[in-house]
Amino acid sequence: MAHRLQVHFHLIFVLCTLLISSPSIHNNLRIVQASSPPIQALVAPITKDTATSLYTLSLSQKQYLLDLTGPLLWSPCSTPYPTVPCSSGDCAAVASGSGTPKSCTGQRPCTVRPTNPVTGEQAAGNLTFTDISTNATDGKTPTAVVTVHGVLSSCAPLYAKLSLKRQLAICLPSVTDAPGVAFLGSGPYGFLPFALLDASDLAYTDLVKNSPSSSSSSASYGIRLSGIAVNQEAVPLAAGVVSVTFDTALPYTVLRRDVYRAFVDTYRSAMAGVPRVPGVAPFEACFNSSGLGVTRVGYAVPFVDLMTEGGGGNWTVWGSNLVTQVATDVACLAFVYGGWAAPSAMVLGGFQMENNLLVFDEANSRFGFTGTLLFIRTTCSNFNFTRG
Repeated sequence: MAHRLQVHFHLIFVLCTLLISSPSIHNNLRIVQASSPPIQALVAPITKDTATSLYTLSLSQKQYLLDLTGPLLWSPCSTPYPTVPCSSGDCAAVASGSGTPKSCTGQRPCTVRPTNPVTGEQAAGNLTFTDISTNATDGKTPTAVVTVHGVLSSCAPLYAKLSLKRQLAICLPSVTDAPGVAFLGSGPYGFLPFALLDASDLAYTDLVKNSPSSSSSSASYGIRLSGIAVNQEAVPLAAGVVSVTFDTALPYTVLRRDVYRAFVDTYRSAMAGVPRVPGVAPFEACFNSSGLGVTRVGYAVPFVDLMTEGGGGNWTVWGSNLVTQVATDVACLAFVYGGWAAPSAMVLGGFQMENNLLVFDEANSRFGFTGTLLFIRTTCSNFNFTRG
């Protein structure tokens, strides 16, 4: 379970923001399938943890923490386990983004020190490699078991060996008892009962890949906004681009101080007819939900438009991704104050991504989004994991 991933970890590189950047030479591929068309994509379930609301990716019957800010996904290792020497190219490839100490030299085990998203602390662990098994998919169901031996640093060998498109699609579940889904490679993306989505069904904007900085040891995915609106009323923000990063290790979206104040004040004004109640940490703006209507897309509350830069259109966020029930008759605007130390104007957390199909298309440097799937009467938990 994700809530047990706290300290004393050995770290395994499997799937992360370094999807295509790090080389590895330890991999052997085994595909368990009858004669079939070439593999276009791999698929794996995403589970939401009850205690922490973090998301884990299921590979080889193990749970790996899904952290888009990487550069690592976390999992306990059995003992003994293979290590990677400091002198190897694989160690050098990950050193800058994972806090590898300068004292790492020669044949000593390569040590990485990423920030643990559960505790907020850094924990040291040895770089290792592992066997990974998952399923190929035609977008509708799993079609074959795919095993890669000795995966190290990233899943780049999966893309290279299978000639997959350099693309990651995630669909985070909103419930803990049914998984969402991750796709590596091309679409389509099938969800029961009848939704089969392809590239033409998504809106796109430029994908920004941020390098590690002095304030963060991790790379991150991001997009840029030209503005934010509540019920089509512009949030009064300083002129310029609103930078957005994605962080699945955060349960809720964090806003930098200037953006937070303007956004919350605008949203409260739009909710003027709804009785307020005292805030419930970590939320400030909370309301009496007993009189709120309920729609297919959550509470009938003001919607929010994230206006993407470059003609990508609006990513409209509805009630199910805006307000969260925290107590009987109490619902809160699910955005958290980040102060001036927030790494970007908006750090989009998991709650705001749930039941949205999001495509990180590195091959074409673009980000695709559907908006909530609830409008088409399906959810991220409706992928059919029964093998066809």
